[in-house]
Amino acid sequence: MSLDGDQMKQTEKSHDLLVLEDRPWLIGGFIWLMSIGALYAVLTGGTDGLAETLLVTFLGLGGSAVAWWYFPSQTFEFRRTAGLMTRTIRRLGSTRVETLAFSDFSRAANQGHFNDSGTRMDRVVLLTDNGPYPLEFGFVGASRDPLVASINAWLEA
Repeated sequence: MSLDGDQMKQTEKSHDLLVLEDRPWLIGGFIWLMSIGALYAVLTGGTDGLAETLLVTFLGLGGSAVAWWYFPSQTFEFRRTAGLMTRTIRRLGSTRVETLAFSDFSRAANQGHFNDSGTRMDRVVLLTDNGPYPLEFGFVGASRDPLVASINAWLEA
């Protein structure tokens, strides 16, 4: 669900620390902007009639919900000495931190599915005994292989 400029990136790599960042500012910002524009149109009387007002209100609120849920800013810190991966998820009005011990996952992998048009979509996951732990909220059409290989190479070093 991100554009090329919004892909998850490795921002720091040393023997003891691997940092990945996912900042979907382009598409997330676009959805926020369009949602705010829709709500502004409703509040300033820029809609004509009840049906149009309800539709534009729904688009504004729905778009805001999609942007808030699917396009947070995320940071992943893999710390070798602590044996932990820490995920910080920042959304408008909230920050959530999750930790996962290295012993709880075996490696990173691509999780894929095919969309309605038959195009393969992927996202990066960590493989755990309880199933995949996704590092991305949505699936993207761009290859995740280099990122998965980088995570696994760091874990194996």
